[in-house]
Amino acid sequence: MMEEKFQEHYGEEEIQILSIQAEALDWEENLIFISEEISFFGNILASGKKTINVEINKEDASYLKEQLDLLNRANEFHLTTFFDYKNKLEGLKECDDVQCENFYLKDHLIFKTSLRKHFRDFRKLKLLVYKFLRVNFN
Repeated sequence: MMEEKFQEHYGEEEIQILSIQAEALDWEENLIFISEEISFFGNILASGKKTINVEINKEDASYLKEQLDLLNRANEFHLTTFFDYKNKLEGLKECDDVQCENFYLKDHLIFKTSLRKHFRDFRKLKLLVYKFLRVNFN
């Protein structure tokens, strides 16, 4: 894990590489955490237990559980793709010209667009789950 701060003596290319690596680390953490959240929400929706003070409408819960399952498959795909991307990203350190760096930057931007959509889709579904669940904390 690279936790270097941007130093004044770093050139534009070094800053770009550090920025790409930092963003990739954030993506990895988000994708892994999404897996945990999907599992958590899925368990709540599947249980329907009153012991956790959650009101469950079975039809809506079933629909949301299906959506979570679909999103979980998408998340697994993105995790697999991310690890391939992360391995390929190691080559960025070996770049010695702008053309090489642009190759990695293009891949980075394409993957970034895909992940942004995935993260947005998950936030929308999570909001539906939050609205669906009425939790009593008393």
